[in-house]
Amino acid sequence: MSYRRLLLFCLLLPFLAGAAPAAEPDITLLRRIEEVFASVAERVKPAVVSIRAERLRAAAAPREGEGETPPHPEVPRFATGSGVVIDPQGYILTNNHVVSDAEALIVRLSDNSPHRATVVGADPYTDLALLKIDAGRPLAVAKLGNSDLVKVGQWSIAVGDPFGITRTFTVGVVSGIGRSGVGVARYEYFIQTDAAINRGNSGGPLLNIDGEVIGINTAIPSPGSGLGFSIPINMAKDVITHLRSSGQFLRGYLGVTIQPVGDDMVHILGLPRTEGALVGSLLPDGPAKRAGVEVGDVIVGLDGKEIRDTAHLQRLVGWTPPGRAVKVEVMRNGQRRNLDITLAVLPGEARPRGVAPAPKKLDNGAYGMKLENLTPELVKQNQLESREGILIREVENGSRAFHDGLRPGMVIRELIYRSAQAGAPPIRTGIRSLEDLERLLQRLPAGTDVIARLVRGTNQGERSFFTVLHSLRGK
Repeated sequence: MSYRRLLLFCLLLPFLAGAAPAAEPDITLLRRIEEVFASVAERVKPAVVSIRAERLRAAAAPREGEGETPPHPEVPRFATGSGVVIDPQGYILTNNHVVSDAEALIVRLSDNSPHRATVVGADPYTDLALLKIDAGRPLAVAKLGNSDLVKVGQWSIAVGDPFGITRTFTVGVVSGIGRSGVGVARYEYFIQTDAAINRGNSGGPLLNIDGEVIGINTAIPSPGSGLGFSIPINMAKDVITHLRSSGQFLRGYLGVTIQPVGDDMVHILGLPRTEGALVGSLLPDGPAKRAGVEVGDVIVGLDGKEIRDTAHLQRLVGWTPPGRAVKVEVMRNGQRRNLDITLAVLPGEARPRGVAPAPKKLDNGAYGMKLENLTPELVKQNQLESREGILIREVENGSRAFHDGLRPGMVIRELIYRSAQAGAPPIRTGIRSLEDLERLLQRLPAGTDVIARLVRGTNQGERSFFTVLHSLRGK
C-alpha cells in the first residue's frame, strides 16, 4: 500500500468503523500538511529554472525517387531539463547529461525570461554540471540542506519540468539511500524517492519538508516505475567547489580493476564476510602495481575506513586528491597487508568529457552568417517554391545568428520591425534580394531587434515560421 493510500485509510478509518464523524480534527491536520507543502512550493519555485539544450544532428538524406539534392547541413534538435539556482550571481546546478555536447543553452527563470548560459564546468563521473547566466540582477536561490541527515521514510519533494511542463511539484517519501548500480554515472550513491520524477525533471532539486535541497534529480529506472534517483547534495557540494574554481574535479586513481566478493568466495579467500573489493587486474604503470598490489588481493581498507563493496572503494578513491598518499589494507592468502600508495590523476580527467562548449566570441560584433541571392538551381536544391528571399549559406557556430536559431538552408522572406516613432504600427518588409536587406539595415538603428519570417523547404513543401533576430545590425 502506498503512503498516500495509507494516509487516506488512516483518515477515513473512523468513518469505515462506524464511529461518529470527527471531521474537524482530520480537516485541520490535512490543512496543516497542505500549508507546509504550499509554503515550500512558494519559496523554492522561484529558484528552479528550465533548461533548453540545442544539439546538432545531420538532416535525413532524401529518399529514393525524390530527386537529387545536395548534402544537407546539420539541423538542430532540442532537449529540455531543469536546474536550481544556488548563487544569486547566476550560478545554476544541473545534470551533466542535460547540457553535454550542447551547442547552445537557454535558461528560463521563473518569470519566463530567457538567458543564454555558459558551462562553468562539468563532471560526467557524477553527472553534475555548473552553469552561469547574467540576469542583470540578483536571483532567488534555493537553500542547500545536509543529505547526510536524510532518512528512509522522510518526505521528499521533487521540482522540475517533466515533459516540458514547467515547475511541476510532486510529493513522496525517501524510499532508499546509498543506492548504486543504476548505471548513469561512475560514482553513484543515490537517494531513492517515490516522488514522481519523469523525463525533464533531470537537474531539478529534491527537497525535504523544510524546503532545503537534499538532492539533484537524475535518473529513473524506466517510465512509470514509480522510482527516481537523486544525487545527494553533499556529494554535489564537493563537486561544485571544484567546478567553480577550475572547471573540473580531479580525482585520485589506484590503477586497478575490481569486482565484488561473492558469497561463495568468502571462505576460499579467508575473509570474515562478504566485504571488500577483489582486484581482477592491475593497469600498467598504475600506482597500485608500483606499490605492490597483486591480482587476487582483496582491498578491505583505505586510510582506516573499512571497504564495504566496490562502489564504496570507488567513492573513497575518487574523492581523494591526486598526489596524496593513502594506506591501503589488503587480504592476500588469508593474511592482512598494509601498503602505502600515492594516488595518480584519473586518466581522462585533464579534459573532462561531456562539457558543453561556451559560445564563441566573434570580432567586430558580426552577426555571424553568410547570405546569397536565390538562383533557380538553389531553389530546386533546397526544395523551395519561389525565388523570393535570401538564402542563409553559412552560420558561424556560437554567433548571435546561431543563438537566434538561424541555420544554413533557411531563407529569410520577410522582416518585421518598429520605427522609432512612438505608437507607430509594426512595419513588414518583404526581402527579395541582398540589396533589399542592405537598404533596410541602413535605415535601422544599431542594436534593433527584428522579427524574421523564415522558410525551409521540405519533402512536403515549404514550412514558414517566425523568430526574433537580436541586433541584426550590431551595436
